[in-house]
Amino acid sequence: MSDTPPSHLPPPAREPAVNLPTAVVWLIVVLGLIQGGRSLLSAYDDYVLMSWFAFVPARLSLWFGPDRVDEVVSAMATSATGQDLVDRLQLVRLLLADGGPRLWTLLTYGLLHGSWLHLVTNLVWLAAFGSPVARRLGTGRFLSLMGLSTIGGALLHWFSRELDVLPLVGASAAVSGATAAAIRFVFAPGLRFGSLADDAVVRAIPAEPMGQLWRNSRALLFIGIWFATNILFGAGLVPILGEETSIAWEAHIGGFLVGLMVFPLLDKGALRR
Repeated sequence: MSDTPPSHLPPPAREPAVNLPTAVVWLIVVLGLIQGGRSLLSAYDDYVLMSWFAFVPARLSLWFGPDRVDEVVSAMATSATGQDLVDRLQLVRLLLADGGPRLWTLLTYGLLHGSWLHLVTNLVWLAAFGSPVARRLGTGRFLSLMGLSTIGGALLHWFSRELDVLPLVGASAAVSGATAAAIRFVFAPGLRFGSLADDAVVRAIPAEPMGQLWRNSRALLFIGIWFATNILFGAGLVPILGEETSIAWEAHIGGFLVGLMVFPLLDKGALRR
């Protein structure tokens, strides 16, 4: 008996090598290309690039209150001495020389990363939690959620560190917003995580209203672990292997809160009554 299938039957469907939404794939490609391009720059050119596109809290504070420059210098003096203080003063001169707020950095800082490890961590999290959100919202509304979460993360970071001159970079706030949005529907009772790769299934899952979300034990457990992990790493209580910079946990929380609150405004899927 021949193993060849009858000619009138269609060939078996092939699973795509990368089963990710188009928006997520393009975000991964763009962020990877940016990080790769930066690796080709000299240290000075890369720093100039950071000065134009990373978010610096003190820059925004000085825009609102130009007379606060002495406060910025005093804040540095209390946390740095010797050569470190000299380096930070040079940092201030480069970052704050024009006196402008560079408001676009509220968004563009999310395109830059401190290291390849920082980037890969965000991309893994984006693939896991951003994918179901992108399937449910579609490209335009998904990117809107990511952008608003990025801005929300920068603003909470600024609110908590208004005199900080250290640049904020990373897509973590946007990814945190996507994670919060996913929580609104991925922990629905009886849902298997494997089914989240199906667009139709994802759009049909009833989203949890905010009041009901707090009665979902799996969602609450995840939220508790997420907040505890961010605060522990951000406060330096748990070291981060391979990273010399600190975690901007305030930006993560800002993005998370925006994603949690904005998702219902963008969502057109089913709602649990």
